[in-house]
Amino acid sequence: MKVKGMIMVVIMMLCIPINAQTQSDKTLVAYFSATGTTEKAAKLIVEVTGGTLYEIQPEKEYVTADLDWHDKSSRSSVEMSDAKSRPALKSKPE
Repeated sequence: MKVKGMIMVVIMMLCIPINAQTQSDKTLVAYFSATGTTEKAAKLIVEVTGGTLYEIQPEKEYVTADLDWHDKSSRSSVEMSDAKSRPALKSKPE
């Protein structure tokens, strides 16, 4: 799984410079990362694009049990299957 993730990051990194040339400082890299994996990828994207980094934070923090996608009744599983149950956010980007 780690190799697959690394391959995806490399592919993203190769595609980003093309978009970065036309978007310049108007690029917003918004990410949500409960475990830190997506945060690392977002920071790499910001390095390449020169964009602005914005972390999407839920009002109520996630605990380990919330992230158990094997459990169909866990918070993350419920939120993914029903858009109306998505969490409230701490703040919104300016």
